[in-house]
Amino acid sequence: MVTRILARLERANPVRIGVIAIVLVSVLGVSLFQKQKLSTYLTPGMETVSAQFAGDYRLRPFVTKVKVSGIAVGVVTSVEPDGDGAKVTMDLDSGTSAKLGASPSAAIRPSTLLGGNYYVELKPGGDPARFKGTIPLAQTSVPVELDRVLEALQPDVRTSMRGTIANSRQALDAPTRKEIKELLQHAPNSLDGADGVLRALRGERPEKDLGALVSGLEATARALTKNRGDLDKALAGLDGTADVIGRNGPALRDAVADLPDSLRTAREGLDALDGTLTSVREVSESARPTVRELDGALASLEPALRSARPLMNELVPTLNDLRPVVQDLLQTSVRATEVLGDLDGKPLERVTGPITDMVLSPWHGPEGSLYEGNGNDTPFYQELGYMAAGGSASGNMTDRNGPTLHFQPGAGPGTVTGLPISFEDLFRKLLRPDGSRP
Repeated sequence: MVTRILARLERANPVRIGVIAIVLVSVLGVSLFQKQKLSTYLTPGMETVSAQFAGDYRLRPFVTKVKVSGIAVGVVTSVEPDGDGAKVTMDLDSGTSAKLGASPSAAIRPSTLLGGNYYVELKPGGDPARFKGTIPLAQTSVPVELDRVLEALQPDVRTSMRGTIANSRQALDAPTRKEIKELLQHAPNSLDGADGVLRALRGERPEKDLGALVSGLEATARALTKNRGDLDKALAGLDGTADVIGRNGPALRDAVADLPDSLRTAREGLDALDGTLTSVREVSESARPTVRELDGALASLEPALRSARPLMNELVPTLNDLRPVVQDLLQTSVRATEVLGDLDGKPLERVTGPITDMVLSPWHGPEGSLYEGNGNDTPFYQELGYMAAGGSASGNMTDRNGPTLHFQPGAGPGTVTGLPISFEDLFRKLLRPDGSRP
């Protein structure tokens, strides 16, 4: 068979053989270049799915692969401009669309961190169903490449990042490798509650609170890098801080372990304080008018205090001088307390009883005594005062021998007592008979 073919080729026209060879090589070359397209067209049961993207992002028909969970399931067959974005059509292996669900999503992802080749990743979503139609723009995404992020950074930031990376390499060097391994060993247990923390960071309004929190990071970074070298010095001191934390790890662990109980106690205290703050708020509301009036009073009091300043300056040495007197007075008060304690009881009752009654009452001669009928309505203390005043007047007389006390005794009709009738009554009857008027 082979001998016949070679014999025919020897008899054939060389030009014709050359043309046939060129055609065969051309067909073979075109087939090799269009292998993916031909394979796609010739594969039976292919399913077509399309998606809207914000841009084509270097997608190439019959070259860019389509993956689900990292497994290639098809290829991009066309990329057409559609407004500001692009419409991408994909041919998928048989049965793939039934696994995507009713509402799948699509994303263009780079094969490496710095870009390079890209692929389309489909992610199932929604209720189990066979997907037909086009994935909308709201359910698609395009990659954010690292070089684009770096281009958006300021030159100073990029320079600082190089220094940070260099310091990080030193921090990850051999001296701290052991501590980092221990950190990674304990990190999973510590990060169990990270989900709750991250949810809490989103706030009560996730669409606004987190954005408001992050909006000030640019100003914070600007303030941190305003003074060159300060941030570097602060970060350089973290080595010593980390060393101290490492040496005090057990104590720090115990403190963190006791933190829930401390927080629980603090919550109970704050709950109890809530009622107190409510009362304080009510009192402050009622006290506000008084405080307004007190403002004027304090303004008026300021000149008086300014005038009293010299007096207060002189008052300090005076108080120093009075200190010994007050100390002696303290001992005197203790002794006076003992004296007053002795006066309490019968002596005080006698003073407030018979003695007080005698001093405040007038004196009349007792009936049946020699002095019956004598006395008047003048209180005893007044008579005693008159006697003292008369004695003082009598002592005011002076002569060449000095002050003298005049004593003038005298006698009258009523001096002699004890008779049936006194001379005073006798003279009165003689001078004024019964019925006569004075």
